[in-house]
Amino acid sequence: MTDPGASWPEILLTFTRLGLISFGGANLAEIERVLVGQRHWITSETLASGFALGQIMPGPNMLAMTHYGFAAGGWAGAAAATLGFYGPTALLSAAAALAWRGLLRWKRLPSIRSALLPLGGGVLLAGVLVLSRGSVQNVTGAVIGAAVLGALIGL
Repeated sequence: MTDPGASWPEILLTFTRLGLISFGGANLAEIERVLVGQRHWITSETLASGFALGQIMPGPNMLAMTHYGFAAGGWAGAAAATLGFYGPTALLSAAAALAWRGLLRWKRLPSIRSALLPLGGGVLLAGVLVLSRGSVQNVTGAVIGAAVLGALIGL
């Protein structure tokens, strides 16, 4: 089902694209579409387990990209995925931070910030659906997921 023989340049380009379109690292629906459905580099279960591992590891929660790159192309794939996913976005973030200083006095800035919140919520909800498909395999998993959700939202 998976194709572990991907070349590092192909992995670099794929993960660069994914990094540039992932806002807050939560674009799991597109990550699944590309890595599982289109490239067949990983399975849905690998996607879910890698994401879960990224959540419990110190550092950015999308460290799973390194895991996915390794699954696709070994150590060279892991390095290419990490560099591709984080490198360009780190440079863009630095540029945005510099530009942000100039925008602080702009009257429309609060409106733009408010408009971005629903976008982020929609991306996060899509990610929840992707993770549910790959990780909730039976009633026990559904009960555990519901219990954790309830605990996190204070039910």
